Amino acid sequence: MQALVLWEVSRKQQYIFSSNKLKENRGASIIIEYIIEEMPAKINKSYSQNLIYSGGGSSLYRFGSTKEAKDFIKNISEKVLREFPGIELFMVIEEFDIKKDRITEKIDNAYRKLAIKKNRRENSGTQLSFGIERICESTGLPASFTRREDDRNRYISSEVKVKLDYSEENAEKFDELMPVDYSIKEFADLANGDKNYLAVVHIDGNQMGKKLNKLKEGFKYDNNNVEEVNNQYLAALKKFSNDIKEAFKSSFKHMADVINRNEDRLADDTKIKEGKFPLIPIIIAGDDITYVTNGKIGIESARVFIEHLNKMTININNSPVPLNACAGVAIARVGYPFSKLYEIAEDLCSNAKKTVLKDYKDADVDYSLIDWHIEMGEVMGSIKDIRERNYMTLDGKKLNMRPLYLNNHDKWNSYENFLEANKYITQLEIDGKKAPRHKIKELRDVLKKGERDTELFLKSNKIENYFPRFKNTTGDYCFYEDNCMYYDSIEVMDLFIKLE
Repeated sequence: MQALVLWEVSRKQQYIFSSNKLKENRGASIIIEYIIEEMPAKINKSYSQNLIYSGGGSSLYRFGSTKEAKDFIKNISEKVLREFPGIELFMVIEEFDIKKDRITEKIDNAYRKLAIKKNRRENSGTQLSFGIERICESTGLPASFTRREDDRNRYISSEVKVKLDYSEENAEKFDELMPVDYSIKEFADLANGDKNYLAVVHIDGNQMGKKLNKLKEGFKYDNNNVEEVNNQYLAALKKFSNDIKEAFKSSFKHMADVINRNEDRLADDTKIKEGKFPLIPIIIAGDDITYVTNGKIGIESARVFIEHLNKMTININNSPVPLNACAGVAIARVGYPFSKLYEIAEDLCSNAKKTVLKDYKDADVDYSLIDWHIEMGEVMGSIKDIRERNYMTLDGKKLNMRPLYLNNHDKWNSYENFLEANKYITQLEIDGKKAPRHKIKELRDVLKKGERDTELFLKSNKIENYFPRFKNTTGDYCFYEDNCMYYDSIEVMDLFIKLE
């Protein structure tokens, strides 16, 4: 019997984002990339021939026998246990007969087994401490080493030591995506000047499950062709995974190049002229992307990434299929807990995906959206809770347009209209004068009161003409139906640089 091995590094986000120190985050990310992408072949060169695909958080290998599969699991597990404390692996075996069993069903069975195993988390309890040791501030585990930082001894666990050791390594996968060497050592190096903000950006591909199902539908079995179809499907699955990887890597590389080309525009707000390129890749795993950048280009960097992705297609059963993704951008001051910012970015990305489902229900459509949040220390609950509590006017209207559609011109809550609003409040001149900046800032508070108060404020200050309606909208005085058209742009106006 042949065997499939499906495995993944579990709780990757917790492992990477448990600390607020860039070196530890970067080291953790490099370790996970090494374990998934390089370690199997380092253990045994032949393992690269067994790989079917690696991406989206899991890896699938095929072996000629169950014994080979068990040896693989033993070798990987021992290596991780000995060298990478804190890493949690889940691995399952699914046996199959290439001539009789449909490989599509066997892969589905493997995923079911993995899900059950993760839910049970057998033997996951451990004695963390006896209460008499110094504790590592990053992990809460007993400290085993000391490290000299900022003129003091810092006590760290074995897990943190390994992360720090790997942070000094070159991550070839990350390096090849960047247009220049990036030498940022601390999050503070992302920003310059008085607006010391960073952005955590999480991007996730849309409808990957549907795409995989469409791929499976192209392979038809009968009693005489099981082995042939199995081999064809495995080859197609490998190509599908590689195509997704390359599309998202290409989009990241394009985004990095655009940031580099905007060097002069970013000179005042970043340290790009000092050789500190304001972009830090954290997770680049198939369609799962997370990076950190300067707070003022977080939104625009996500827009550049996704617009490039939208121009690309992958081939599924001889048909070109467009690629879409959603992005969540969490913006906060440097020093804000990094793990919390990642959670916000992930929640925003999820909220963007739900918007398509809500707007189109069961329709077979797909679009890309961006959502963002500027964290001022008030986070209590989900993004949905925050907006219901803080983004409603006194007369019951929504202050925010976001999430914003990037490639859907039928919806008024589009990135195009957001840019129009930004242009009106920053560039529009009437009789040679721009709207007074302090009045725009005052307007942000007035908008919270509602449409009638906004109308009175605009008229009394003679600035109503600076806030025209958008394409495909009706209404005046910054509101369209039950939504405010300008609050998003005013809120982010000091934390937004357009990337050309």
